[in-house]
Amino acid sequence: MANADEYNNQVQIGTLTESLEDYLEIILRLVQTNKVARVRDIAKAKDVKTSSAISALQRLSKEGLVDYRAREYVDLTEAGRELAFRLNQRHDFLKRFLMDLLQVDPETAEDDACAMEHVISVTTLDRIVSLSEFLTYCPRGGGGDTISQFRDCWLNQSNDGGTCKDFDNCGLWRRKFALENTLGIRGLRELLPGEEGYIARIMGNGGVREGLIRRGFLPATGIKLVHHAQDNSSEVVISNETRTLKEEEVRAVFVWVRTKVDARYTKGDNDTAIVPLSDLAPGDRFKVRRIRAKGEIRQRLLDMGLIRGSTGQVLREALLRDPIEIRLKGYLLSLRRSEASDILVEEIDE
Repeated sequence: MANADEYNNQVQIGTLTESLEDYLEIILRLVQTNKVARVRDIAKAKDVKTSSAISALQRLSKEGLVDYRAREYVDLTEAGRELAFRLNQRHDFLKRFLMDLLQVDPETAEDDACAMEHVISVTTLDRIVSLSEFLTYCPRGGGGDTISQFRDCWLNQSNDGGTCKDFDNCGLWRRKFALENTLGIRGLRELLPGEEGYIARIMGNGGVREGLIRRGFLPATGIKLVHHAQDNSSEVVISNETRTLKEEEVRAVFVWVRTKVDARYTKGDNDTAIVPLSDLAPGDRFKVRRIRAKGEIRQRLLDMGLIRGSTGQVLREALLRDPIEIRLKGYLLSLRRSEASDILVEEIDE
């Protein structure tokens, strides 16, 4: 498990050709999904002939990034898995940024993210990450020059806004702290083993922040705490990969923590947990139990098909976790998080 100090010993993004880096990402996804990566599956995912895939795998094997022998499964070495992980994290973040904030269509966003991930500098990636964080807290419709706010109040301010000349009256900082209080943003250091959520902000100094971004710790990425060690380091799972963070890195990561179920409603002999739809994670399936919204909002939700007993699945969340996209009766629907919080559901297996 790579740590920030080990960066200089890692294979840096851009050292290989874009095509070879794509192969590493494909192998990682296959291993995570199917436990194994076979040559024919790699070739199919890359849309090339098997002979071309074999040639690429032989090259990657010589680079010490994959373990490949003829007619056997392909596996990533530790160095190969680390590089593939960092590439995949960049790809997912850039695609979501393009789709959710710039409203680029999914196909174009996929192609553009694939091209950008190989060449974008950490400096530029850091600025894009900062912009996505800023837009989370930016006061909506509050007037003023948003670009100036981003430059002066976000990039050049301390993380607590303490040096802001108009801190008490600044809508940007008021909204920032209000969101942290209402959405349950907490420092990674405060989490208990097993708690999970999404990365909200990276708030360390330049070197720590840059190191985390370089390693693939990016906003809206799912993260789960495994445990805190006696030396104040922490082990986490991020995008299905286990990573260890040093104390200063742990203190820099802030997380939107998934809400735990606090109440249970009993029907008959079944003790069934009823939770707001907004509490579910992408991939979770649900059955609608009750709509607690009133007036026009309630009628709109009912018109969308969100009636008692209807079933669906949470597909994805936008980069800033709002809106939420669900599948219901074969249709794709987009809900604001505030609307989803008024839909009480039962989580189901099928």
